[in-house]
Amino acid sequence: MKYKKKSVFRQMYDALPTERPQAPKTAWVNDIAALVKVHPVTVRCWLAGTQRPDELRTDIIARHLGVSAKELFNVK
Repeated sequence: MKYKKKSVFRQMYDALPTERPQAPKTAWVNDIAALVKVHPVTVRCWLAGTQRPDELRTDIIARHLGVSAKELFNVK
């Protein structure tokens, strides 16, 4: 089989980066999720206030972010 030269159209496509940068907020959610081993959707639920992480995860996140656990999720 003969080698066929790629079209300019295909060359332009191949030149595109394979990974695009994540939005900063998405990256932050993904980092927190990886830190405490939960799905990013769970972190989004914490952000929305529909769920709250358990005490261990709260402590890990607080330590990571340099904020007190009580302050982090408005725990009284």
